[in-house]
Amino acid sequence: MEALIEQYLGNPLILAVLLFLANFVMEEGAIVAGAALAAAGEIGTTLALVALVTGNIVSDWALYGIGALAGSSPLVRRWIDGKMLERGRHLLDRGVWPAALLARLLPPIFMASGFLRVDFRRFAIVNGVVAAVYTVALFFGAFGLNLVLFDLLGNWAWLVVAALVIAAVWLSHRFTVYYFASSKDEGDGSGG
Repeated sequence: MEALIEQYLGNPLILAVLLFLANFVMEEGAIVAGAALAAAGEIGTTLALVALVTGNIVSDWALYGIGALAGSSPLVRRWIDGKMLERGRHLLDRGVWPAALLARLLPPIFMASGFLRVDFRRFAIVNGVVAAVYTVALFFGAFGLNLVLFDLLGNWAWLVVAALVIAAVWLSHRFTVYYFASSKDEGDGSGG
């Protein structure tokens, strides 16, 4: 992705398409990269935000769709552990808002929403609001940090940005692994 971005520096529309598509791989990485590109003047802030927010929302809808397709398959439904489905229903029964907030850190919740047939209109509205607020907040936080980094380090700031993207990916992965490992342990009921 980095090589693609470097190849299209100076072409904001291509960069916007790449930022949109990057959401399907890693939303936080796309947001940090978009903020860095905007801070460096390679893409306008508004264009970057439009690409990131729409990419974020559409990628979440795609995950919902994958979950809905999987949920309609009798074969897939047989593979899913009943306890896991019950935990998913319990989480979603608490409300779409808490699930949408938690899903920012645990994208499998989007698939679970589709799998468990959460009303798509409700999902789309709540997810759209949460995704827009989350993306804008993270973007401007990263944008401000990038302005400082580019002012202090010049082009060396790209190394720090790359490290931040890698850290975001790693931390997101670790949180997901930890969350699902602790959910599994709680669901066992074996007590030791």
